[in-house]
Parts: sequence; C-alpha cells; structure tokens
Amino acid sequence: ISSPLASITKRNNHGKTIMCRPSTFLGLAIQVSSLLSFCHPFSTNHNARIRQQHALSSTTPTTTTSLQSQILDFVEPTTGVPVKLVGAMHYNPASIKLAEDTINALAEEGRLGSIIIESCDIRWNATMENEMVKDALLSEMKAAHDLGMQYERPVVLGDQRINITVDQLKFGAKEAVLDLVQPWNGGWGRLVDSISSARKVAVPLGEEFLGLGSFFDPKLLASAPVSFIKYPLSYFVKSPVFAVAVFALIILGDVDSSNALSTDTVSTTDLVESLLFSILETAIFARIFLKELLAERNVVLADSILEQCRNYETESNSGWLDKLFQADGAGDKSTGAVYAPGSVVGKPEDGKTVVAVLGLAHCNGIKKLLTETQN
Repeated sequence: ISSPLASITKRNNHGKTIMCRPSTFLGLAIQVSSLLSFCHPFSTNHNARIRQQHALSSTTPTTTTSLQSQILDFVEPTTGVPVKLVGAMHYNPASIKLAEDTINALAEEGRLGSIIIESCDIRWNATMENEMVKDALLSEMKAAHDLGMQYERPVVLGDQRINITVDQLKFGAKEAVLDLVQPWNGGWGRLVDSISSARKVAVPLGEEFLGLGSFFDPKLLASAPVSFIKYPLSYFVKSPVFAVAVFALIILGDVDSSNALSTDTVSTTDLVESLLFSILETAIFARIFLKELLAERNVVLADSILEQCRNYETESNSGWLDKLFQADGAGDKSTGAVYAPGSVVGKPEDGKTVVAVLGLAHCNGIKKLLTETQN
C-alpha cells in the first residue's frame, strides 16, 4: 500500500513524463481528516457524560485531576468489579501525570487492584532492553508499570502480541486491496461494510463514552508536541534502520516534489486523479486501522481486563462452580494472564478496582465490549 505521499505521473508540454508528489503536510492533512470522519470517536454532549461520572456510586471513586474527561469509570457487570480506563496520548506528559495520579489515588484508598497496560511481552521486553527508551523516553505505560511494582500490585501486559498484529495487518491490507480492485464482484460493498461494522464496534458513540473534550483537552494538546517528538523517536531508537529508511523516503519524496512542481503546472485532471487516489488510499487505511489496529486488539485488551476482574469478584457474583474449585481463595483466578517480569501475580481480594492504561482510541470500544457483551 502506498502512503499519502503517493506519486502522480503526468506529462509536460514536451511529452516528458515527470512525477509530482503532494507535500507531506497535505498528505497528512488528508489522512487525518479522513480518519476522523471514519472514526468520529466524539460525543456532542460532553458535559452530560461528566455529570454521569460524578453521579457514580462510591464503589467507583473518581480522581481530582483536571483531565478527568480521559477516564471511563464503570462496573464490569458479570463480576461486579469497578473498572477504570485511563485514556492516554502516548508519551504525553499530561497523560503520564493522569495515569500516575489515578493509580496513586486508588493506592492511597486501598482500592488499587491489577494494572493492565497496552503492551505485549514482546514489545515490553524490547522496551526494557533499551536504556534510552526505558529512562529518557518515559511513557504512561512505563509510569503505570513502575507504580504497580512500587505498590506490589499485579501488572498485566494485556495487549495482543505484536507478531500476531503484524500478520493481521498484512492480511487486512491484502483483503482491502482485493476488495478495492473488484467492484464488479461486490468488493466495494464488502469494504464499506467492513469499515462501518468495525467503526461501530471499535469507536462507539454516546454520552457514556469519551467525547470531543477528551481528545482535544487543552492540557493534552499543549503537551502534544512532546508526543510528536518522543513517539517517532522511540521507534528510531528501537529500530534505527527501519526509521532511517522511512525518513529518507519522505525526504527524497519532498525533493522530487519540489523539482517536479517547479518544471510544470499540475492540471485539473491530475488534481482530480490525485484526490481520487487519496480517497481510495484512505479507505484502505481506515479499514486496517479500525479493524486490525482497534477492533481486534480491543477484544484481547478487554479479555485481559475481564480476567483480572475475576480476582476481585464479589461473593454474590461468584458462581457455585467458582466457589467449589476456588475454595482456598488463594490462587490466581485469571486465565492466560501475561504478567510483567517481576510483577506479583493476581489473587482473590475484595474492594479493588482494576485500572487499564490505554491509548484514547481504545477506551470506548473496550468499555462497549465489557459492558454490553455477555461473557
């Protein structure tokens, strides 16, 4: 799949073929605006959602942070355990502080249960092996992990393993391209249905979900430049060869664009072709972003949260089979949990809240899965 900086072939007045390439900022603007139109993870009634959060019972305590709009509080219905989803912009100092304040507040109240972070064992181990990423490029997940270790609480690597995600991305991209080039065989319809169904599951809308203010909070946006520097830098440090190759392609593409645009004038036909290509390209991007990167990973993350909730399940919510096989009450009730190296293992306890530190885009879909799906 080509990037938003895909080349446009045209001929000048002398019949010579040249390559014109849109600017980096124009390509990014098209992708971002199109992505927002497909995802649209916003609610128009943000104040109502905040009032609803403050009206929650004492079993789901709220924090006093000014970034409260990035937190989703609810009770997991099958276990009766309070859950707190902390939405973050990765590497954003405001998000790091929000995660730390939330965990510290629960620990002081004696309510801190397990901490789930949006990472897998492969990614986490790679991060811990790199001293610069581990120390200088502090993320909200690393901050949450460190507090979990300090308070001796279970820290769970709850995300889908990266190798599975990469395989699914390849398959999803291939499937989207095949649908795109086969309109006569119902391909376009399948692509639209896939994007629409994934959006409904991964990015649900409503007053009970994160709204516009959550994504465009002034403090979050004020710290966004730090994220824009640290996030790409983390990839550069962990995979320097790949990062340099991508950066070189972008730079060379901009040089080609400057030379091409200086030698000829882009016609209306070329602009229409470029716009059409960008739309098709964005459709493929929306398909793999919503389905493979959000919806499918949300299922894994939600399952990790649910499994930890089983350790803090109230007596009234436990079935007789659970009571029979967990009579000693000392073992980890979760199934398939991947704990961070050095973390304590979960065990049955009362009055705890499960905390998950996730990217903002994951929060709404995960809450929908945990509150509306029968487990």
